[in-house]
Amino acid sequence: MFVYHFNLSFARAFSAVTIPVAVLCVLLNVGAAKQVHAEDGSNSESGRQVDTPDPDDTNGGWLDSFRTSGRPKGVSLPKLSSKAQPRRRTVAELISQSEEGQNEPGTSASVPSIDPADPYNALETIDAAPRDTVSSEHFEPFTDEVDVEVHQSDVDTPIADQIKSRPPMTAEQVFSHRPTRREIGWQLLPNGLLYKTYLAGEKEPRLQFVKSYDRISKRYVNDATLGGRVGIVRYGTTGAYDPQGFQLDLEGAVFARVLPEEESTMLEGSDYRVGLYGTWREDKLSYRFGYYHISSHVGDEFLIANPAFTRINYVRDSVLAGLAYETTESTRLYGELGYAIGAEGGAEPLEFQFGGEYAPLASNTLVGAPFLAANRHLREDFDFDGGFNVVGGWGWQGSQTGRRLRLGLNYYRGPSLQYSFFDRKEELIGGGIWLDF
Repeated sequence: MFVYHFNLSFARAFSAVTIPVAVLCVLLNVGAAKQVHAEDGSNSESGRQVDTPDPDDTNGGWLDSFRTSGRPKGVSLPKLSSKAQPRRRTVAELISQSEEGQNEPGTSASVPSIDPADPYNALETIDAAPRDTVSSEHFEPFTDEVDVEVHQSDVDTPIADQIKSRPPMTAEQVFSHRPTRREIGWQLLPNGLLYKTYLAGEKEPRLQFVKSYDRISKRYVNDATLGGRVGIVRYGTTGAYDPQGFQLDLEGAVFARVLPEEESTMLEGSDYRVGLYGTWREDKLSYRFGYYHISSHVGDEFLIANPAFTRINYVRDSVLAGLAYETTESTRLYGELGYAIGAEGGAEPLEFQFGGEYAPLASNTLVGAPFLAANRHLREDFDFDGGFNVVGGWGWQGSQTGRRLRLGLNYYRGPSLQYSFFDRKEELIGGGIWLDF
């Protein structure tokens, strides 16, 4: 009995609460519907269309309104699917028809005026089939927007004629966005040299070891060089590849000869060289001007073994000027003139050397590339006769430093490479390793 009265009381209380809430919800929904209807009416009066255009509209009014008022936010332009394949008119046909004020037969919609300067308007094409034959199933919405610049000449000229009339693009035009020159500025201890070392120069500061057989004295000799040339300061482009500008170079080396067949591999002699140069490079031309000192010394062991040998003090303090021209990226020609402002031990003022090189850059730095070079060194010491040196082989060049490591064969004929042995002639055939800075 108690449960029956409790359930009855609960049902009455629940009904008293839910019925007023339901009535209130109905009233709120009715008010919201009236407000939406009033907003739709105001939009219609103002001329704005916010609903998705009806593709079955046969009067074409929605398309004209779309062009004049712009695309409303949230509305996407429909496009034809593959189900419909009506013929489309070109932009040039639309412009011509718009100017004449004529419609294509079979169309009920007027052709809107097209401004060729308006890329959005010019790129649209209108279906030439009667609009009443196209149903809504042929339309698919899309939202892609493309900004394309259209010129009047492109509109009037067929695409095939445009391609034929335009000249082919050059590499400079294709990569015109890339800078033609790197930044220019001051650099301390830069990589690379503006005026490169002569590959076949017999007295060029570098690291080298060459083992040769002298066909005149019938003996083996080992010629070793310990030295190098480095840039101190540069004003110009950065990097070792194709550098441009001005650079101050410092060089130094010792050129030693060892006799491997003598006891304790006797040191026969050594020449010492040090120099300071200003170098310039502009496009394919490079120059250098500066000063160098070279002096020759005989080894102590050689003097002990040959007490009757008369030692001379060969010294040159010279100014020089050099010019090099890169005929291609792989070949270079050069010439250099030196004048000794101080000379001893039989040295005369003038000297001249010239030569050529073939040293292509390898497409793969690990694989390397061949090289071939020749140098002719004429000295007033020998009535402008002198040495002729040829080297060839395989080399590798660092892409960041510009240094070149070479392995190859060497041939030299002329005065002794050790200047202390002033009156000796040599003909050396051998091979070795070189590291050029």
